[in-house]
Amino acid sequence: MENDRLWGRLVDRHHRILRSETVPIVDGDTESAFLELCHRFDIQRPIQLHKHAYEYENFNTTFYTQEHFTEPISFFRLEIERISAHGPSQTRTRLPIEDA
Repeated sequence: MENDRLWGRLVDRHHRILRSETVPIVDGDTESAFLELCHRFDIQRPIQLHKHAYEYENFNTTFYTQEHFTEPISFFRLEIERISAHGPSQTRTRLPIEDA
């Protein structure tokens, strides 16, 4: 996880990026990097659901919409993505159709 970064994007309804920031993930502490992104965007920390942890662990990305915030937001969704210093992972899940 050395030199990995967390990329955050505020996106509007038309899928345009309104604002984008990246922060380093220090010592594998994704939570601190996420809080730093929220601080830089000047937004509250959204509610974390099981779906967010699952998507982040399996796909290195997840997103949050108005339903995940307790205050109104001025964007359509917050997207976060882990960017690896070594490029995309070489491992992937095989689909059952590939084994047929």
